[in-house]
Amino acid sequence: MLPAVPNSRYDMMMQDVTRSLPAITETQESFNKSSSQLKTVTLDINDLTPVGTARHIVAAIDRTRKALKESEINAQRKEIDARDKRHRLTTASGFDAERLEVDLLEIESQLEDLRASQRGAIRKLAFLTEQYRSICDGLGVEVITEEMYEADQATYHVMRALSQALAAARARGGLIDEGNFIYLQDLGINGAAAQREMTAYFEAEHDLLNNGRVPTFEMQATWLRAMADKFAGEVTRYAESRGMAPLVRHALAQPSSEEITA
Repeated sequence: MLPAVPNSRYDMMMQDVTRSLPAITETQESFNKSSSQLKTVTLDINDLTPVGTARHIVAAIDRTRKALKESEINAQRKEIDARDKRHRLTTASGFDAERLEVDLLEIESQLEDLRASQRGAIRKLAFLTEQYRSICDGLGVEVITEEMYEADQATYHVMRALSQALAAARARGGLIDEGNFIYLQDLGINGAAAQREMTAYFEAEHDLLNNGRVPTFEMQATWLRAMADKFAGEVTRYAESRGMAPLVRHALAQPSSEEITA
């Protein structure tokens, strides 16, 4: 409901807005969510391994589910409040009745906004759920287990460290920055060895560019996976050299991933 403004000029404006509101309201339904699907799978969720991506997706699903649950509780409270005011309105009169009518308008407006947000959250849940299933299909499993997550961590951190180092090095003449050298050192990876691999990668890119070709992101991803294959073992060995156990199976939620392999 739009306000009535006692002015002929503004009345014409409101009539024009009112004619367009149905189409605008229908369009608004498309935007009742925090991110587009494309932004979600690129800028919002940009983990470098399928298992890492699945973890991020599950966390987003959990946050959205909790927000939806809280929203529904809030909506139910407002519906109870609305029924209470309607009941009181049957015996109210004068200013009390007018106040109750305004209160009802406010509650109905709030409920309308809540329901629109809920529909957006449900669409987001449906989208994220499909992404999770797609990753599971690609891995050939029905469920991402904690064991799979732990087994993926060395690969994930090597790829993340080198991906960050690669981005920083592009702005530093091909040299890894101090922060990412520290990250690599904390993983047990020799910084000089990492720098040599990165220099070789930049040379391969420059060769392509000099021959009129454009390096693709898949080329970079392939290099990162190769570096993970090369250095992931160093991560677990470094932990073991300090007397640590990188994986304690009996402390996992699902000790055996083989039992649920599709």
